[in-house]
Amino acid sequence: MDEVLTAVAEGQTTPVAQAPEPQDSTNEIPGDDKDLENTSEIEGDGLESEGDEQPEPEETEVEFNGKTYKIHPDLRDGFLMRADYTKKSMEVADIRKEAEAKREEAAQAYQTSQEVLEARSVIINIDGQLQQYENVNWDQLEQEDPLGAQSHWRRFQTLREQRGQVAQYLDKTQHELSEKVAQETDKRLRETRAFAEKELKGWTPELDNKITEFATKDLGFTVDALRSSYSPQVYKTLYLAHLGHLALQKQAAAPKPATPAAQPLSKVSARANPPLAGLDDRLTSDEWLKRRNAQVQKRG
Repeated sequence: MDEVLTAVAEGQTTPVAQAPEPQDSTNEIPGDDKDLENTSEIEGDGLESEGDEQPEPEETEVEFNGKTYKIHPDLRDGFLMRADYTKKSMEVADIRKEAEAKREEAAQAYQTSQEVLEARSVIINIDGQLQQYENVNWDQLEQEDPLGAQSHWRRFQTLREQRGQVAQYLDKTQHELSEKVAQETDKRLRETRAFAEKELKGWTPELDNKITEFATKDLGFTVDALRSSYSPQVYKTLYLAHLGHLALQKQAAAPKPATPAAQPLSKVSARANPPLAGLDDRLTSDEWLKRRNAQVQKRG
């Protein structure tokens, strides 16, 4: 790929044109004065034409795959687009490769789990057959039926050997699965810690201990459950839940403002200082009725 791009760049690079050598002004031109004037005009026009020509642009440098190439400026955009397309194609290829690897890994895990289930089924079947020989008196059987005793003995030994082979396979497979799970768990824990250190504000190992304590005591998680389920997303959820829990505790512990005691309303006497004459609402009912009767009698 690098050689092809280099060849394209070199093939498209246009060399800078060489300017013509200036004429020697000391050379004499034959002819009369009129010819000299005409010649001067022609030479002047030629110089003006050469002056109007635009110089070729200089080569520009671009970087691709860690190497620098010199190309014509007109090719820069196309070159960069090609480089960007190549980079994105490589990224897509890496993503596809990773997805295929995960799919293959899942298929292998499924195949392994199926084989483990089959192996356990075989062991259960063999154990059922071996159970038939638990109470066999081999000496008595040999005396009563020598040929049958030999046949059953061979079968008994074969079953024991088969069970040992299957059990050995199961032990090996389960050990490999346990090692793989442990490696995946350690990887997730490292990724989670790196995420916490970079993305979570104020994160420290002490805060991590508090989050773990909060998850186990207040949320009911076990340490093993946390280890098996930790991921950046799960840890961030626990982190935010812990902050909310602290905020509620702080709010509950904050002293509440004292409520002022209710003050009795002052009573305003409506009958204080009533007028000496005439009717008024501040008069007692008897006094008001007495003055009213007096007014009626006076008018009558």
